[in-house]
Amino acid sequence: MPLHIKPSDQAKIQGNPIFDPVGSNEYIKNSLVKLGWHSNILVPTAYRFLGKDVDFGKSGIILESQFSNYPFLLNNVLRSELFFKGSINFAGCATKLLVIITKAQMFPASNSTLYYEQAVQQLTALINNRVFDIPIRLIGLFEQKNITISAIYTEYQSTRYSRVVRNRMSCTCQIVPSKAKSKRYRIQII
Repeated sequence: MPLHIKPSDQAKIQGNPIFDPVGSNEYIKNSLVKLGWHSNILVPTAYRFLGKDVDFGKSGIILESQFSNYPFLLNNVLRSELFFKGSINFAGCATKLLVIITKAQMFPASNSTLYYEQAVQQLTALINNRVFDIPIRLIGLFEQKNITISAIYTEYQSTRYSRVVRNRMSCTCQIVPSKAKSKRYRIQII
């Protein structure tokens, strides 16, 4: 999967390339649907207070692309636990497993969005305290640092929350250390 990036609208880093959740979701969706996964599956009415749909489902597996604000991780896990305990069917099978995909902390991104490392900490604490019974598989999106990689750079119609593409182009970039003393890196378009 190429790295999907977009310009930031955040003060002090405006215009700098950051992780693009919309483009990443679109790529994942197109890839999974080709493999027979169902997408945007409606949640039964009794559970809609926790959201209207699940991202993907197949053979008893719920898969959520979790690139939004970090509190949504707990919402996705809680509702999946309810689906698991209630044997709720998605795509013809009772819920048996939750898979969550999220990005690594190495990617600059919008404020307060979930990182893989945060998800590991949150899920570990919940599992160690036996809060949930549903089996969970966490997948982190990482990239190699300091090498040239393929990327898709997208500009959207509006800078926040838009899914309407104004311009999209293929490019190459590198994930390079940030000058600041943080665990994050910066994306440098080449």
